Amino acid sequence: MRAMSRRLHRLPEAVIPAERPIAVVVVLAKTTRTPETDRPPEAEATPDKVLPHLDFDLAVRLFDDAAMAENTRNKYVGALRRYESWLDGRSPTDRLLADYLGVMYDRGLAPPSAVTAVAAVKRAALESARAGYEIAEHPAGGLAAQRRERFRREGAGRGRGQARPLRWEDADEMCEHAEANDDPRGFRDAALIGVISSALLRIAEASALDAGDVSFQKDGSAHIEIHRSKTDQHGDGAVGHIVPAAAARLRKWMDTAGIESGPLFRPVPGRRIGETRLGAAAICGVIKRRAKQAGIARRVSGHSLRVGAAQSLVEEGASLVDVQVAGRWKSSSMPAYYVRNQEASRGAVARLRGGAGQADETDEKKVTEIACNTRNGGDNVG
Repeated sequence: MRAMSRRLHRLPEAVIPAERPIAVVVVLAKTTRTPETDRPPEAEATPDKVLPHLDFDLAVRLFDDAAMAENTRNKYVGALRRYESWLDGRSPTDRLLADYLGVMYDRGLAPPSAVTAVAAVKRAALESARAGYEIAEHPAGGLAAQRRERFRREGAGRGRGQARPLRWEDADEMCEHAEANDDPRGFRDAALIGVISSALLRIAEASALDAGDVSFQKDGSAHIEIHRSKTDQHGDGAVGHIVPAAAARLRKWMDTAGIESGPLFRPVPGRRIGETRLGAAAICGVIKRRAKQAGIARRVSGHSLRVGAAQSLVEEGASLVDVQVAGRWKSSSMPAYYVRNQEASRGAVARLRGGAGQADETDEKKVTEIACNTRNGGDNVG
């Protein structure tokens, strides 16, 4: 042992142990995609993409590629251009936006106008950031938010009640006056009004309908496929029910116009049937014109048929949930606002206090019937 140790000690260099093979194990983990991973990465800002202030022209271009409803896009673009015009060359800042809201209030505008203005500026900043642009000074901050909330408090009631609802009976009268013309345009207008009122359609939803979206049912009614809407940007789709009277008017319009495919509602220049789609502005014009023709003097809008149908549903006993589902509202806040008068008329006070005498009379009659049945052997009790 000692000799071997001295021999090892005399070695000029230490012996390097032989290398052992190392096994490397790579484990591949399966990842689960989440909504965050599905979202494309936002572009990083570079020096040439740093903006001192919000660029309105850039924002409008970015809106074209943004995932938003066409009506919302048009509303935001209009709000941005009006704000840009008021700025008159000044750079958009949080303080100037707050001042702009003050000017809107002094002009007598309603709170929704202020809400839209702020929302449009914020969305413009958001889309700019998603495209990789960094804005040095945010165009909508705390000052604008405070002025907007003050606008909403002090301007409450402005604009409400200006456009009145068109209930089922109003829609039927409008349809009858339109059909009295006995021409293709009258048939189209009657079908259009009936479909909107039956399915509680938004104007954009009615404009987007194609002939292939209609399926007539054996009981005389019809169903329509609503592929996309304001509250359904992903196109999950919904089905609207068309009552038999409105379905008959729709069939008459399609047969008269010879429509088997393509846009369902089309322009009618003279007695000729157009090939393009009837736009939202034209549909609003139809509703206002036929309401005036039917002798409805109150101010109406393209939304009046949808709101009126919601009120008619409640008057016929539908619940707020029924109305929300029928109108495809995401929450119950808007339909609750539309039908607040109808809900008050059938609320607890109206039922229990307003109808107390009737309830007492009914209870007394029921007690009398039970007593008579008991004397006769009780066979009919319950």
